[in-house]
Amino acid sequence: MLFRSIKEIMKEKKRCIITSEWELGAGKMGTGQGPKTILAYLEASHNEAFEEIPVIEVKSNEMPEENPSTPHLKNGAALFEHQTTLAFNVAKQLRDGYKCILLSADHSNGIGGVSGLAQCVPIDEIGLIWIDAHFDLHSPYTTPSGNSHGMTVNALINNDNKFQSIRTLDPQTIQLWDRIKLIKGNMGIPTENLVFVDVRDFESQESHLVHENEIAWIQPAEIAEKGIENCIDQIFNTLSHCKYLYVSFDVDCLNTDIAIATGTPVEGGLRLDQAQKLMDALMSDERTQCLEITEFNPALPHPELLLPAIETILRPLLD
Repeated sequence: MLFRSIKEIMKEKKRCIITSEWELGAGKMGTGQGPKTILAYLEASHNEAFEEIPVIEVKSNEMPEENPSTPHLKNGAALFEHQTTLAFNVAKQLRDGYKCILLSADHSNGIGGVSGLAQCVPIDEIGLIWIDAHFDLHSPYTTPSGNSHGMTVNALINNDNKFQSIRTLDPQTIQLWDRIKLIKGNMGIPTENLVFVDVRDFESQESHLVHENEIAWIQPAEIAEKGIENCIDQIFNTLSHCKYLYVSFDVDCLNTDIAIATGTPVEGGLRLDQAQKLMDALMSDERTQCLEITEFNPALPHPELLLPAIETILRPLLD
């Protein structure tokens, strides 16, 4: 596959930044301030670029439910409303000819991000690259926490994993979950269009789903053994049939010497140089329509370590 420089591509294709403050899918509050904090840091470093890059804010004023009516899908009604709005904004920018950089609070915003792309192109032509310490493959039937940021990919592939269920759900939760899955449309992303990168912390229900559906999973040991360049080739080979790409980068994919200011850090992640090579390659692919950066929590210790890393990853899109 031939790649042109990111700068060449971006000269031909407009880009925009969308911020989404929704944070009620996570177990720890604070990610809602993440997009604004990143944006302020980027604007200080790339002031001229922001004269040309429009910024669309998708705000969130919802408060967490004190006694959730759907405890296995916490704040589910508000999640549906916000992700529907986010999907509308992503779709609008894509139809207007922009490529989207989505700075999102918690990873349940991936529902709105991917759904926005799916409202513009056939969903079976979308390749989803999930760079994360976690699979996010739970459903209300299997979740140990009820936090929707751990259910995002499940909602996108339409697989409730009922055979691994640990509970019987009430009708209200089932109906709400079905509505959330429909934001993207009736069809789910085919599992052969999905690649997990660097996942290293998961429950048995999630790994069962990965193995049962033969979903591509590039593990940390594989990255260490083969090198990030070979793993990049593997991603492109797996998704060679896809016409469009959505790249979701959870900052907890990074090693914990950098990724401290995130809700669920896990040791053994990507080094910054590995992440930079990976993201440069993915952003250089003309098929990439949306890039999401998520789960930065400036309310947690040492946000100053993650901000330069995020800027390094996004720099080619802003210079």
